[in-house]
Formats: sequence, C-alpha cells, structure tokens
Amino acid sequence: MSRRTRLARRPSQRPQGTDAAIVGFMGTHQPPSRREALAALGAAGASLVAPRICAGQSYGTMAIRPQDARVAVQPLGPFDTALYDQIATSLAGELSVNVQRESSIDLPRSAYYARNRRYRAERLLDFLRRRVASPVNRILGVTEVDISTSAHGVYDWGVLGLGDLPGPACVISMFRCRRNARNAAQVHFRMVTTCVHEVGHTLGLDHCRDVRCLMTDARGTVRTIDQSSGRLCNRCRTRLGLAPRPA
Repeated sequence: MSRRTRLARRPSQRPQGTDAAIVGFMGTHQPPSRREALAALGAAGASLVAPRICAGQSYGTMAIRPQDARVAVQPLGPFDTALYDQIATSLAGELSVNVQRESSIDLPRSAYYARNRRYRAERLLDFLRRRVASPVNRILGVTEVDISTSAHGVYDWGVLGLGDLPGPACVISMFRCRRNARNAAQVHFRMVTTCVHEVGHTLGLDHCRDVRCLMTDARGTVRTIDQSSGRLCNRCRTRLGLAPRPA
C-alpha cells in the first residue's frame, strides 16, 4: 500500500501541513468507505482536487510570499488559448504572483494509464517538478485530458487536480469542469477558480470556512466551486500578506 493511500485511509496520521494526502478540493470531511467511494465515482464523477504534502518538506519551509513566487503556467497537450489567458491573468490579479507563460508541451507517456485511458496525476506532478528552474519556483500544469490518483482504497480515482500543500507543483484538468456545466462560461469559471485555489495551496494557504472564498472546501463536488465568488476573502488575503479589500 502506498504512503498516499495509507494517509487517505488513516487521516489522523497525516503529516503537518496537509489536511490529508487525498482530500476533496481542500476537504476535511472523513473519507468514505470503499463502497461510498465507488458510488461517488459513478454518480459524481469523483470531482476532487487533492492537495498533498511535498515529501521530505515541512509546511513552514515550503510556504512562500506571493511577491516571491514566480509561477509557470504549463499547458500539457492542446489547451484553449482564451482560457489559458484567463488563468494567467487571474493568478496575477488574485494572488499577486509573477506569472510566466509557457508554450504547450506533450503529455508524458510515462503518466498514461492505459486501462482507463487517462493520466496519473502524481506522475504528472513528478514531471512538472523537474521543469521548475530559477527564476520559476512554482509550476501549474493545465490540461484538457482526464487525470486520476489513488484515494480511499480506489487505485484509479478521477480528480480535478493534484497539488503540493505547500510546494512547487500542481496540475489541474478541465475534463471534470465540464460536468453538468450550463455553458462554456461556467466551465471556464470552474477551471480558473480551481487553478487559483490550487496555486494558493502551493503558496501555503490552507482551508477557508468562508463558502464564498475561492479557498473554500468543495467537499468532493465541482458544484461547490459554482457557489464561490471566485475571489479570496480578506482573511486569506491577510494570511498571504496582501491588503484586504474595502468592505
């Protein structure tokens, strides 16, 4: 059994700096049973974002200030140009980080899981971390293909994304952002909000109790993202060292 799977099944033994190795969009709820997990895969599409601790690092040593962050936005495979621009603009505007735009590259073959015809998110993270080089210290991979990881006793659990909490890398897929979306605008909102949320994790931001804050716990469903304002609350802005917005 992998370390990540053990942590998912035994959240009380998680290391400092992470809610659990596998959680729903910053979720802190108790993991479901295997039967519940399999039911969720079919009914909800397993729409999760899963932050995980960067091996060998502590929360304090990996968190950095936004002004010290240089985030490379790396498309993996074909990716919508307009959406790519929205993501880069929102990262700079909402988190006040420096953004470096990268040209699209092919998805690594080593990450492909042929049985379910999707890509393993943890292998994508390994691939992305190797591309972090000064002055870049954070990297966001974005893709349109389906991705997965191991969670709750299920080896191949489909996810919205996976990221270090905190640490250098995260990857987000647009595949599940399309689920039951009314239109393209809603898909884009979900994707942009999730990208900003996950980069917030890599900077050291933890969960937020404000359901309107983009750092809220989506509790395993993409629909919770729809209820977010798409912006940081003043509490989270203060934690990052950013000036609060006027009331």
